Amino acid sequence: MNYNLNFSLEFKKDGSYIIYNPEDFVEKPILISVPDVVKLFEHFIETFEEVGIVEQASTRSIQSDKKKETNNVSSQEQPFEQKSATTSASLKGLSGRVYICKSKELDEAVLNQFCTKLTEYLQVSCSKLAPENFLSEESSLSFSGLREVFEIRNYLAKYTKSKKRTYQEGYIAVFK
Repeated sequence: MNYNLNFSLEFKKDGSYIIYNPEDFVEKPILISVPDVVKLFEHFIETFEEVGIVEQASTRSIQSDKKKETNNVSSQEQPFEQKSATTSASLKGLSGRVYICKSKELDEAVLNQFCTKLTEYLQVSCSKLAPENFLSEESSLSFSGLREVFEIRNYLAKYTKSKKRTYQEGYIAVFK
């Protein structure tokens, strides 16, 4: 199982669904795919709210030519009148599930426990590295896990510990 960690400044909610809008996200998501890190991450997001994602078709302009008809005696055709018709499609079907948590509502105890588990993972992974296996294929998974842990750390530090009101009102979003 892979997860994408992202941060949104706002979500438009419709009951137990959010309307997906890529412009609402602050930066590109972080991929979490190393099995050991995924297990730690799954425990972290257990307290998040699971909601559905729906996509909303964008509103677009359609240029249409309409012929005006008149009922006058000469029955002359008037020139074509160009009109802009704005149409908007209704919501599409369910596109997926996402786990969300408002940044300021994140349980501090859960965050601390997650940070503790990530620190333990870092220590164990670093202790497995040695000059003999530093360049081997077997250590690639350890390096990938370390990279993911550092990315998660930087992401969470930026968006959960910030004093910026916009970040405090934003949402941590995790896509499967």
